[in-house]
Amino acid sequence: MGSTGRRAVLDAALALVDEGGLGAVTISALTARSGVSNGSVYHHFGSRAGVFAVLYGESFAHCVAAMLPALDAGDAERAVRALVARYLGWVAEHPGRARFLYAAPSTADPAVKAEVFEPVARWFTARMAAGELREIPLWSLDPVVMGPAHECARRHLMGSLDLAVASDQVGDAVWAVVAPVG
Repeated sequence: MGSTGRRAVLDAALALVDEGGLGAVTISALTARSGVSNGSVYHHFGSRAGVFAVLYGESFAHCVAAMLPALDAGDAERAVRALVARYLGWVAEHPGRARFLYAAPSTADPAVKAEVFEPVARWFTARMAAGELREIPLWSLDPVVMGPAHECARRHLMGSLDLAVASDQVGDAVWAVVAPVG
């Protein structure tokens, strides 16, 4: 299986997750959907979990890459608000990948995730050191700082929230968490 077959398996996994959740992704469903052989899936991914690990790493990198330009948006407040807007925009543009990231967080390799997120962590660290942002532990960036964005993204993916309407309010909430004290 070349890169075309590998891509077909990953695309099939995304489509299956979108249609029926993680449980819909079986080796037989992947082979039927992608047109590759059972042996090829095992040879290149090792297992269903291997497919998920590759797909998670790829999707997370895609998401972070979409957010990185926000870090050059100007002062810390503008950059944080742009980061939120770019994240929510990515979720709206790539709902299948976003659903997968929310459904399969345990498939992430922490080292790969940390490496991909490193430019964002470095930016926050530098801004905190300069006093432009409140001092917060880096582990809290995802669950605490981006919490409002994640909740709105989940609601959007369930069909109950228009992210375009929520973006400014979510930006306000995230900025309130990281704005310098005093």
